[in-house]
Amino acid sequence: MFDQPYYLLFLWLIPVFAFLIRYAYQRKRCAAEQFLQAAMRKRLMPGIDGVRILSRSIVLLTALSFSFVAAANPMFGVYFEEVSRKGADIFVLLDVSRSMLAEDTAPNRLMRAKSDIKDLLQRIVGDRVGLIVFAGKPIVKVPLTTDHGFYNEILDSVDTNSAPRGGTAIGDAIRKALDVMPPESDRDQAIVLITDGDDQESMPLEAAGDAAARKVRILTVGLGDAAEGGRIPIRDADGKLTYLKHEGREVWSKVNEQTLKEIALQTGGIFIPAETRAFDLGQFYIDYLGRLKGGEYQIEQRKKFRQQYQVFLVIAVLLLLVYIAVPEYRTTENKTSILIPAHNGNNKNNL
Repeated sequence: MFDQPYYLLFLWLIPVFAFLIRYAYQRKRCAAEQFLQAAMRKRLMPGIDGVRILSRSIVLLTALSFSFVAAANPMFGVYFEEVSRKGADIFVLLDVSRSMLAEDTAPNRLMRAKSDIKDLLQRIVGDRVGLIVFAGKPIVKVPLTTDHGFYNEILDSVDTNSAPRGGTAIGDAIRKALDVMPPESDRDQAIVLITDGDDQESMPLEAAGDAAARKVRILTVGLGDAAEGGRIPIRDADGKLTYLKHEGREVWSKVNEQTLKEIALQTGGIFIPAETRAFDLGQFYIDYLGRLKGGEYQIEQRKKFRQQYQVFLVIAVLLLLVYIAVPEYRTTENKTSILIPAHNGNNKNNL
């Protein structure tokens, strides 16, 4: 497996480089043939050895190939590492309704939310994190886990089709998180709710009351312009861009901050009016959720793969050294003797 597999796409450049090397060699040879006759080329120019040039080209292209593979960070060789963890349980509730495609927050609300969640994961140490996406219905995409690599893979695949459409059921998403969290735990529990707050009659305040009864704090993040809002883009089968309309008029989605404030207030959490501004969700986690009480330490075996990029990098460097050490032309040159008549001082021209 590879940690950065997209670097392997550069391997497609190897045939291009091979063509360019061959083309340069042919141009050089044609130029020499046009400039000098065959006899003079042997005397004045270094010998062009096709086998030598081919060998050096193969060495160079192989070195580039190993460099690209090393950049992809190949990982093989399994080992197990003991990990002790003690932390809280946190569920991220991500709104994937169509209104999250509004572009009042660059590039759009949903992409911005996914980027913020990744910032959050980078700051979390020891806590278990889960992911629930919701629109008309909540779906558990990632159960509580400490495997951030797996979490990021699932998060990257999330889009507006990841949950059934039909509105924005914030209350149902909160209740779903409470259902899948351990009902009796020695670990603190929290919810991070990221949405534009446009709820559709799912009774979110009642769900927040249920969370408060279980001492589950909710940190709410409101994305979107609260004043003007943003239009909801739609692309048809031909890729043509239009905007969602209702009764012939374009729909402008605004963030509902009041609902999100009340949810956070009921549960002892905090409301972040992100709107269209940049903010660091990871820092908010440290400031407001980082002091959550963890449970007892638990030891678990985590399977890992060894990074092996060093082997490929060393091979690439050695091949480059060979390429540099071997000259392009043969070092032996054809030596030509030019006879110069000896000068005899006694010889004089007869007048």
